[in-house]
Order: sequence, then C-alpha cells, then structure tokens
Amino acid sequence: MDVEDKTRFVFPDHKNNETSSDASANSKCEQDQTVFVGSSLSKDHKSSDFSISSGGSKLGDSAGFSADDVTAFHHGVTASSATYEVSGESSLPQDATVFAHSINPSSISSESPLNVNQPAPRSEQVVIKSRFELMDLLGVGGMGAVYKATDRRKLEASDSDPYVAIKVLNDDFRNHPDAFVSLQREARKSQTLAHPNIVNVHDFDRDGEMVFMTMEYLEGAPLDVLLREKAGIGLPMGQAMEVLKDISNALIYAHSHHIVHSDFKPGNIFVTSSKGAKVFDFGISRAVNPVGNFISSGENNTVFDAGSLGALTPAYASLEMLQGKDPAPSDDVYALACVAYELFCGKHPFNKVPADKAQQQKLAPKRLKQLSRRQWNALEAALAFPREKRTATVDEFVAQFYGKVRLPIWVIIFSVVSLSVAGGFYGIKYSEKVVDENSIKEELQEELQQTLIKTRAADKRASLERMLAAEEVSERWETDLRQELSDYQDLAPDDLETPAVVHRQAVEKLLASSGKLLNSNDFDGVLALVKRAEAWGADQASLDRVEGQLQQKIKAEEQKLAEQRAEEQRRKAEEQRRLNAAEENRNRERQRQAEANRKKVLAEAIARIENDLRCSTSMDIAGDLSQHMAQLNQLDSALGRRVVPDIARDLRSCFLKLQATNPQKTEDLLVDAKALFPGQSALESIKIDFCAHLKAGSGSRGARFSCQDRLASGGVGPSLVVVKSPSGGKLALGKYEVSAADMKSFCMAKGNCGNLGSLSKSLPANSISVDLAKRYLDWLSAESGHRYRLPTEQEWLSAAQAGGQKEDPDRNCHLRFGAIQKGDELVSVSVGKPNRNGLFNQVGNVQEWAVAGDGSLVALGGSREDSMSRCLITTRRDHNGMAGDTTGFRVAREL
Repeated sequence: MDVEDKTRFVFPDHKNNETSSDASANSKCEQDQTVFVGSSLSKDHKSSDFSISSGGSKLGDSAGFSADDVTAFHHGVTASSATYEVSGESSLPQDATVFAHSINPSSISSESPLNVNQPAPRSEQVVIKSRFELMDLLGVGGMGAVYKATDRRKLEASDSDPYVAIKVLNDDFRNHPDAFVSLQREARKSQTLAHPNIVNVHDFDRDGEMVFMTMEYLEGAPLDVLLREKAGIGLPMGQAMEVLKDISNALIYAHSHHIVHSDFKPGNIFVTSSKGAKVFDFGISRAVNPVGNFISSGENNTVFDAGSLGALTPAYASLEMLQGKDPAPSDDVYALACVAYELFCGKHPFNKVPADKAQQQKLAPKRLKQLSRRQWNALEAALAFPREKRTATVDEFVAQFYGKVRLPIWVIIFSVVSLSVAGGFYGIKYSEKVVDENSIKEELQEELQQTLIKTRAADKRASLERMLAAEEVSERWETDLRQELSDYQDLAPDDLETPAVVHRQAVEKLLASSGKLLNSNDFDGVLALVKRAEAWGADQASLDRVEGQLQQKIKAEEQKLAEQRAEEQRRKAEEQRRLNAAEENRNRERQRQAEANRKKVLAEAIARIENDLRCSTSMDIAGDLSQHMAQLNQLDSALGRRVVPDIARDLRSCFLKLQATNPQKTEDLLVDAKALFPGQSALESIKIDFCAHLKAGSGSRGARFSCQDRLASGGVGPSLVVVKSPSGGKLALGKYEVSAADMKSFCMAKGNCGNLGSLSKSLPANSISVDLAKRYLDWLSAESGHRYRLPTEQEWLSAAQAGGQKEDPDRNCHLRFGAIQKGDELVSVSVGKPNRNGLFNQVGNVQEWAVAGDGSLVALGGSREDSMSRCLITTRRDHNGMAGDTTGFRVAREL
C-alpha cells in the first residue's frame, strides 16, 4: 500500500464547556481515527487521580461500545452506539459508535492513576475493593469504562463462572455534580428491573474516589452487529420474532415500574447465546410523570433527573424527545418500532434520519411484504411522528401486532400487589406479616419462565402452520421451516405428533408443487423437489409415482423436440438452397460491373488516399487510410506497392511537424503508420520527443504539462517537467524523486537491486549506491533513445528555487512541536505541493544526488532527518555515493 503523510494531530479536550474548533474540524475527517467526546462538566469540580479516558478508538473487529454501556460480553465485544449531547437543532451523527482498544488491565500499575491510554508494565494487577481483579478493557464511553473482571469471592467458592463486568466512571463524568447519583440511580433502576430480558446489575459501590457498578457478564452477539451482518436483509423471520418478543417484554416490564428507557436502540440490545435477547443501558432512563396507568417516581426526580445529561441517539429518538419534552412510554414505542423494522428488513425505516427531519422531509416507511396486514398496521402506527398519533404503550403495540393482548404475568401480579398495597392504607396493618420478597420473586420468575416457554412454543406452532399454508416451497422456505420445527422441538420435546404432521405436510406440499413444475416442463425443478421430499421422509411409492410421471413426460418432450428439429433442418436446407442460388446470380452481376467500373474506382481510391494524407492530428491512419490502401491493393496490388515509399515520406514530414504541438497524438499516429507500412525506413527512424513541446516552468499547471518517455521494452519512464537550464534553453527534470516503482522494470531486466524490492512502490528509491543509480540512468537512455543523467548542482538549484520560491512549510523534515510530529518516516514521492516548476519533495524526504561544478558528487535539499531550520533548498553535503536510507535522486534529460 502507498505510504502517505504520517503527521498526526492530537487535539486537547475542550475546556470550560467549549469545544475546540480544531477538534470539531478534525472530527469531520472520515479517515481520522481520533474521537472527540464532548463534556458539559462544572469547572468547579476538580479531577481526581483516578482517570478513565473518555475518548475512543477501534475495539476488536469494529465492535462498538456505547457511552453508557452497563454490560460486557465474551471476547470483549459490546453492542451499543454512542449517545450525544443534544442542543438546539439536531445536526448529530445518526447512530455514531465510540470504539476502544481492548487493554489488559494487568498492564496498569496499581500505584499510578488508572488510565486506559497509558498502560504501565504488566507486572501488577488492578484490584478493586480487594475483590475484583480487572482483566480486559471491554469498552470506553462518555460515562466511563467497562472492564471484564474476576470476582475473587467466586473463585474461592469454586464458582464455574467467576466473571463479572465492572463499570467505572471516568474523570469527566465523575466530576459532573450529578455523576455519583447517576450511577447509583442506574444501578438501582437495573436492580429494580429484575427480568429475564433485562441485564442483571449486582451492586453499586466505591473504592476511594473510584465509583463503580458490577453487572452480569454475558456471552453472545450485540444486535447492532447482527444487523450489520444482515444489512438490507434482516434476521430470519423466526429469530426476528423471538428478539422482538423478548425486547417488547423487557420494555413492558420496565414501563410497569414507571421507567422509560429513553435511549432504546440496537446497540442497547444483546442477543445472548442461551438466554434470549436482553436490554441494557438504563443509565439515562427517566421516571414517567402521571400518564394513564403510570405514576410519578418523584422520590428520585427531586434529587436527580437523568435527562439533565441530555443524551440520546437521534436516529431512534422520538419527535418529542428531540423537542426536549417530558418522557412517556410512547417514546420507547417509537424506538421499538424502528428496531422492529430493522429486524425484519435490515434497514432503518427512515434511513436513520432523526424524527424531526424525517417529518419535515415527509418520509414514510416502505411497506414490508413479509408482514401481514395486521402486523404492518401495528408497526406503522408505532412509527407515527406525533405522540398523539402514535401507539401509546408497548402493551398496545404487542396486542395489535400479535392479534391479541398478552399481558405478561408480572404486569398482572404487579397490578394485584399494587391494589393490595393501596387497600392497606384503609384496612388493617400487616406489621406482623413478613413477606419473603425473594421467595415471591423466585416463584414469579419461575412461573414467568414457564409461561414464556409455553407462549413461544405456541407461537412456533402457529408459525409452522402459517408456513405450511403458504404457497411458497423455495429452499429458503424449507430452511426456515426446519429452523422453526427445530425451535419448536426444543421448546416442546414431548410433542411427537406435531413434528410428524409437519414432515407429512411438507412432503405433500413438495410433491404437489412438483406436479406444477412437471406441467411447465421444469424437469430439473421436479427432481430437486423429489430429493427434498425424500429428505422429509416421503414414502418410496409416492417418490416412484412422481419419477414415473417425470420419465413419461421427458420421453414425450424428447419425441416432440426430435420432430421439431427434423422439420427445422428441412426448412433451413430449403432456405439455404434458395440463398445460394440468389448469391450466385449476384456474383455474376458483380463481376460484370467490376470490370466496367475498375478504372473509375481506381481513380477514386487514389483521390481518397490523397485526402487521407492531409497533415493534421485528426488523421485516421488505422481506419480511413488503412481501408483505402486495402481498396487500392485490391484494385491494383502493383500500384499499391509502388506508392508506399512516397506515402511513408509524406507521413514522416507530417509527423516531424505535428510532434511540436501534440507528441502523444503524433506517437499514436506513428504507431499506426508503422503497423500499416512495416519496414519503411522513413518511419522507423523517427523518434518522438514527448517533452520538447512543453514550455519551461509550466510543470505546476497540471498533469498535462508533464511528460514521460516510451521505453522499448514496454512501459514509460519517470514523469518529467521542463525547466529553464542555467546555461540557457530547456531541460527535462524528474517531477518526483525516483521511486521504487520507477526502477521496477530496470531491476527485473538487470537483476538484483539490493533491498529496493522491499520498499513500498510509492516511496523514493533509497539504500542504493550512486553506481546503481547511474546504471539505471544508462538503461533509461538505451530504452528511450534520449540521454538521461544526474542533474548538475546548478541545474538542481535553479529548478528547486523556481525564481526565489521559499520551501514548502509542510515538507517532510524532522519536527516535534506539541502534538505535531513529522519526519518519522519517508512519504510517497507524490505527497506535498509542487513548486512553480512542478517539482515535488525537492526539499526534505530524501536528499538528492547532483554533480558539482568540479565533477564531485553532492547531496542537496536535506532529508527527513534534518530539522526544519536546516532542511532547506540550500542544504548541501558532499557525498561518497554509498547507499543510505535518506539519500535518493531525481533524473535529468537533455532536450
């Protein structure tokens, strides 16, 4: 690959709530891996010694990690997109992702500040509260960092799964006046939301100034990664339905506890290997004001409001969230509908355009054909922009989408418990009765698990019935049917009748479809269906019957085709006899006319050739002249041979005149002329000079003001520009330093070039001796027919100075100034800006050989190792011609 400019700019974090303009500009660069995360911290809060970088870079195989992730998972991959601070009109990234390197905390000193950007030696471990031993940094977000950790208490108890995930606040977020409350509220909310489809949070604690939270460690895949792998397609129908049901149940449960997620998106959904889909990141979830059946959780709002952090993901935020209105369950309904749409087709319903912009642009989601009318109507209603037109709750969406209301058991129980508690205010006191909440919770979870299994089994069975009733029998249908059947058998292993019925109906469906293909003569399709039916357990009699019908149909078709071919051959033979007779008549007529018109045609041919020889770049030698010469030779071959030398001399005179204005076109015409008139000395002796027509000093005006000589062995020589010679006249000088790619043909033809072959092709040729450079110049001279050499010192200085022009301030010379670093390595010969003569890298990169006035060898222009103050056009060193990795050369050719 080409080596480009290695300069890197490291911008400081913004201060006093103002973002650096340099950082803002740099964040727009598509190739810049530096990520800038804004901070709205109070300047009155001082930073502690414990530091977690809020920046990020690439994690693993581009797996994203959100600003507020509360879950880690296997191999250090987490699925979430970064949240961004909203202010005014939305101009934010649609679903930006923050990345972080996977770092082993064992490399971080426990005696120094914990900083993911500056790991210490690997000899010491970081242990929190003398219990949690940090292993790998799984991700860094705006709120903090998440680590995989080993719980030493679990190890002591020989627990088979001793791992936990630990979320630690970073400096910036910890210094926010509400930061400690934020993490405590997140832990409390997540502990409150004890549900199979919500990530389990264990505890919230602090160790000195370090604030952290422990959570379950999951294995599986993030939904945003799964959707990227299925972009434009979506997940299989069965899997999509399963994920949608799991995440819907999670939101229903959260809403039943008066909590709106407020940042629901694929990045906050994790599809585990064995525990279904789980929702996480309740870091900015909001307590809901009294709306319908929801009641305010004012005890938290009086202390801390997570919405004050201003974080959301615009692509999944409702219109009201973008407008800064109070949260409501319908905000999560909109986000859930966007995620559901992506599950089924692999695309965001509005191409990730935020709701306010999508409403202004009058965007509408495209109808999904794989959904029934009822399902589509439910999804479309949930995607409505205004809250008053949108489905109000997830309960309603599930009821509309699945056709009936399926209230989760925890909602029913929660309602009963709520009524019981309310009645207690007006009845007797139950102070003597102690309810074992943990026992009730376990019973509810067990009952919920069994209910979910039965519900899923029923859904799978209904899905099997729908698939068997469909007209489709494609291989995709069959694959999905097998998957659905396998899922059903996992959920209902004791039901042996349903699988038998599915197999029998699948066979009937496949064999029935084979009859339709048989009628349309799709024999290969019939055979394929028979094999597929056999795989489903079709009985041999049924298979033999279909195969017998197939053989009869094949024989009948073969007989029909044979009769058609015989008739077609007879018709063609008759037609050919008629055409032959007509052609013989035409030939006799042409022969009579040819003799009569011969003299007239010969004169016209000579006139056309004369016209073709009018000297201009628009001459068509390979076309018109070639055609007219062929006509002349056909009419009178002897005359054609006699006029060729005269034509070659006329073309020579023309080409010598044309090359002064357009050498490329002249070369093309010369090639065509040599091909048409081979062996003509008048043409063979012409050598086109591709640089002679250029004006001195025109090289900086664009690519067409440079030139390259054609080489006899094929290819072209180095790019040249024409400059003024110190002695008067013109000189062709290399536009770039000679690169490794320029010398490739020479090295292949002349043998080993040392270490040159290991260089990137775009880098300047270095680590070679001046003897090898001169052999290359001699080879160029022989191949091109022009004299190549090293430039003299005066020629080099005249071309490099270009009338007093100063050095390029961005030249590749040694520089260390703050975050700016240059000269660490060579750059491509074409990097940088040309001077007025069109020369690139005449100063810096590699110093270039030239011949001094006394014939000695010097190196001019400085190299990447020279400091900026000594890396000048006038930098000059005597040189012994030995190989060096900072010395190269530029070619010169006389005109």
